[in-house]
Amino acid sequence: MDKVLLIGKFIDSTKHLQQELKKHLALQLCSDHVEVVSSMIQMYGPVLLLVNLDGFGEEQEGLFSALAAEYKDLPVVTFGDESQCERFLAFGETLRMFHIAMPADTETILAFLREHTDLAIGENDGANDAQQKLILLVDDSPVLLRSMKHMLEESYRVAMATSGRQALEMIEKETPDLVILDYEMPDCNGRETLEMIRGEKGMEETPVVFLTGHGDADHIRSVLDLNPSAYFLKPPKAEKIFEILEQLL
Repeated sequence: MDKVLLIGKFIDSTKHLQQELKKHLALQLCSDHVEVVSSMIQMYGPVLLLVNLDGFGEEQEGLFSALAAEYKDLPVVTFGDESQCERFLAFGETLRMFHIAMPADTETILAFLREHTDLAIGENDGANDAQQKLILLVDDSPVLLRSMKHMLEESYRVAMATSGRQALEMIEKETPDLVILDYEMPDCNGRETLEMIRGEKGMEETPVVFLTGHGDADHIRSVLDLNPSAYFLKPPKAEKIFEILEQLL
């Protein structure tokens, strides 16, 4: 199935469309940051970019400038209200850009793609779900685990553990692509759990991201001394999480 990159801000409209469109397309969600988009294009190899203009403003002009400079032959299909569309119309002179008039629901987008592109569009047979990366969440708070699972499960497969030892048991069953680890867990804390994770066969290079509830400089230094791939302050913000995960994965 042809690969499509869905670019947009991580808001409800983008996430809902991703959930519906991935039933018909090999779809990967991507934030609107220029560096992330460029990296995802190189890694994912999409044949088309689908851009949700909802929430876009002057700062996103740099994104279209970069696409025009580096990927002018890659088709770009945008959707949003007319005022948003008009802001980026000039880039249509250097990009293979098309626009879908609002309201751009799932069926409207699919109908447009069938008519104007050569994409293979059909019912997803589950292969796309199997290709999704596995994120292991480790935190002693069931509330936070459920919240983060709900945030991530539309884009990733998610496993949860409430302790370091439970995390190791889950790693033995299936190796995750990335671990998000609470730094301040009781009993087996984040430092100890990280050491055990890195001691597991095949986990030496797996990205580990710390979650911490303390933002003072001394505490952050102690977190960074362990060389995690990144860290988030609690409560983590969805857009920042997706941005970091895309970079690491």
